[in-house]
Amino acid sequence: MTQAPTPSTRDQVREQLTAHMPLAWVALAFLGGIRLASWKSLPVSIWLACAGVALLLTLLARRFVRLTQVTLLGLSLLGLFLGAARYQQVQHEVTAFDVAFFNDREYDLLVTGWVTEMPDRRDTYTNLRIQVEAVDSGTGDLPADGILLVRVGENEIHHYGERLRLRGQLETPPADDEFSYRDYLAREGIYSYMTKAEVTVLPGERGDLPHKWMFALKEKMLAHIYRLFPDPEASLLAGILLGVDTGLTRELQDAFKNTGTAHIIAISGFNISIIAGIFVSLFSRWFGPRLGAVVAILGIAFYTLLVGADSAVVRAAIMGVFSLLARQVGRRNLGLNTLSIVALIMALANPLVIWDVGFQLSFFATLGLILYAEPLSNLVKVAFLKLRVSPATIEQILPPLSDFVLLTLAAQITTLPIMAYHFKRISIVSLISNPFVLPPQPAVMILGGIAVLLSLAWFPLGQLAAWAAWPFVEYTIRAVEFFDSIPHGTLYLGDSSPWLVAAFYGILFGLTLSWSRLKEALSALGVGIRNLSIAGILTALLAVTLLVWRSTASLPDGQLHVTFLSVGSADAVLIQTPDGRSVLVNGGPSASNLSDELGRRLPVFQRELDWLVVASTTENQMSALPRVLERYPPQSVLWSGYMQASYSAEQVDKYLAAANIPVIYAEPGQRLDLGEGAILEVLSVGSRGSILLIEWHDFRALLPIGMSSDTMEALEYGNAIGPVDVLLLADSGFFATTNIDWVQNLNPQLIVLSVAAGDPDGLPSPEALEAAGGYTLLRTDRSGWIHISTDGNSMQVEAEREAADPLK
Repeated sequence: MTQAPTPSTRDQVREQLTAHMPLAWVALAFLGGIRLASWKSLPVSIWLACAGVALLLTLLARRFVRLTQVTLLGLSLLGLFLGAARYQQVQHEVTAFDVAFFNDREYDLLVTGWVTEMPDRRDTYTNLRIQVEAVDSGTGDLPADGILLVRVGENEIHHYGERLRLRGQLETPPADDEFSYRDYLAREGIYSYMTKAEVTVLPGERGDLPHKWMFALKEKMLAHIYRLFPDPEASLLAGILLGVDTGLTRELQDAFKNTGTAHIIAISGFNISIIAGIFVSLFSRWFGPRLGAVVAILGIAFYTLLVGADSAVVRAAIMGVFSLLARQVGRRNLGLNTLSIVALIMALANPLVIWDVGFQLSFFATLGLILYAEPLSNLVKVAFLKLRVSPATIEQILPPLSDFVLLTLAAQITTLPIMAYHFKRISIVSLISNPFVLPPQPAVMILGGIAVLLSLAWFPLGQLAAWAAWPFVEYTIRAVEFFDSIPHGTLYLGDSSPWLVAAFYGILFGLTLSWSRLKEALSALGVGIRNLSIAGILTALLAVTLLVWRSTASLPDGQLHVTFLSVGSADAVLIQTPDGRSVLVNGGPSASNLSDELGRRLPVFQRELDWLVVASTTENQMSALPRVLERYPPQSVLWSGYMQASYSAEQVDKYLAAANIPVIYAEPGQRLDLGEGAILEVLSVGSRGSILLIEWHDFRALLPIGMSSDTMEALEYGNAIGPVDVLLLADSGFFATTNIDWVQNLNPQLIVLSVAAGDPDGLPSPEALEAAGGYTLLRTDRSGWIHISTDGNSMQVEAEREAADPLK
């Protein structure tokens, strides 16, 4: 009997690409049509006419030719032209009733509307999304529609549904060669921007009850996170659990980016795809494959609601759920078809989504899981067998290795060019950092989430659970900072051509089609991996060690500690007394920086300060305090300076009154007992604030934070004070409050200058640097935080980093 000829590899590939993935090609053609229409603008009618011709040719081909490839080509052309028509259909046209009609006028407008999203609070401003109802250009309210993005003060409090009256100028969002904020906002349906606004709250509220309940719950959970955990752990958990990552300092955010672990704090498709993979792996082992998948989907749905369920998060969640279903079914072709259809539906709803970085990462991370998660797992299994590892041992090693290493690697394979193109960097160290950072993330999410939920029911119970969660969050931060410190761990690329991205994917998917041959080649490269069953035990031991170490390190040591925190061109001084009390002097401009600095120095679960000393009420000295005091409320306050001197000072005053925190108004000669004989003395009080002196035995440190020319003269240019050990330069080295006579009469051993790198006002002044010449000078812009510890007789100085030249 004659056997049928075996199909060639080329025939197999053709069959796989046509017969088994028709929906994928039509969906990809639809996405391509959107891109085509962005290059070539034609009326919707022309694109629809082209689609009609393509449909007619497809029907004729199916009737007379009956070739699958020809039919697929016709359907793909149909998808291409329909995609182009859909893109053209949604192009925004400004009418007289659109708020964007009033953009770029040279006068203020009055805009009435209501807050449609939870306010996005940053260090120096807060973003509000406003549904516009009316615009008044001077002739009365005119009906208007559209979403407006408004930037207001960082300490202004607003909430979803609140009706506002805004005065300011409407602008078209900016765009430049580096980044188009205009295109970014257009994808969200926003075409107008108000950078400065005077806000009046109007009576009445808008919005629906489900969103009000959801945002209120999210705000309450966010507040509880900062009460349960210190910073930076609180800000990291806020990013992981709620998608609010604005509390992290820029340095820590860069550390996550440089180590390729930013996906754990950004609610993106990459993040949720990894979460989906971990959830299904864990829950399938606990509940079985099918029930485990259902529980995993419910977990993702709850997580989506928890972080706000905005459009980007919903897109990422849908991608994650369908990647999970595709993996459960176990058929790659079905997974690819499903992924393509989901992308098609999203693009049909909003064609601009294909330019969204989150969508691109969602799509390609899910694609990586579908294509490469199982083959990588099989590859590692073959490698173990070649090393003669027993099957029982492989079954112990492979699940955690797959969950925490191979899933991430599969997603990284397909998202690498996207990250390189948009973020202009590649994390070389990410392949090493992710296996160390990812394993504790389920514990971070589950234990951290339990702690927050329990705190809503009974706060002490949540605090108890937070003790169990904190070591895993602390471990995550320390591991990321460690890998970020590795030299040359990040490759900075600059601008990349989109054609390079396309070439990468072309080569990658070409190799994927011949995966069987590639698998045989790679299987020979397998290397031995030691049994990871002890990894969980080691991680738990490390977590306990971190908790004990941090708690022990925060205990009083009988010394006086004065730390000049790195908060920019302002002052924030943390005094920790010999008996363990904490005193904060001022706060600086950045809430995230101040909260991060306090969280790293105060005991792990110490949620309050003993004293807050307000030595100056100017805006840059106070703007961090309204938000940070909610996380670290003081027991008492010593206040100097006008309460109406700045908006933030007024907000702090309101908070203190509402919280019934006692306020003592500073007077010259007043002394604050720091314990063990240490004192904080108020030397002078003026309109700008006060001058403070810290004394303990022979140690003296002068903090002229509220300095003015009058107070300098009243103190006889330092002669009335006498020599000091440490001198803080006033006003970040402003020439009017620092001169040679002042410095020489005080004759300090160490001068501290708190200033931001590249200060926009040119501080420190040349005159201040000349006055400090010949003395040891440490600057926060070069040295970071500066810590001084003393036993009252001698002092030790430590800085975050070594200055290039400490004498300049």
